[in-house]
Amino acid sequence: MKLVFFLGAIAVIAFSHMAFADTGHSHGGKVTFGSPGKASELSRTIEVAASDAMRFTPGSFRIKQGETIKFVVKNAGKTAHEFSIGDRAAHKAHAAMMKSMAGMKHEDSESTILLEPGETKTLIWKFDRRPKSPVEFACNLPGHYEAGMKAEVVLSRR
Repeated sequence: MKLVFFLGAIAVIAFSHMAFADTGHSHGGKVTFGSPGKASELSRTIEVAASDAMRFTPGSFRIKQGETIKFVVKNAGKTAHEFSIGDRAAHKAHAAMMKSMAGMKHEDSESTILLEPGETKTLIWKFDRRPKSPVEFACNLPGHYEAGMKAEVVLSRR
């Protein structure tokens, strides 16, 4: 009887831990489209607006390979938005993952910032690597990317 009680207690503890585990995920990992930048190395600053029309303004960006850009991003909408730098392959893979992980918690990372309505945040990024596929900025909150909330990045050589 004591063994059954002991095994039952272990099961309750194990399942409780799983039930209350963080449902977040990491945007990080090995990236092929650049690296976090330093404020002391800024090439320029670009202001970006995220809207509930599922668009970023401006809608495309011209950036030279090697530049370090400070993005000042304002959520002009009434719903949360994300500003995530990635290559197209990374964003497509992330969108597929999003479909399988309902209720996922989004958090800031080296290449992504989450903005609540009216909030402004900055992200500094150095475009120091040749990407495997075209670079874009995207909102990976459920349905936003699919609704067109992405912006093209045209990378040119210095």
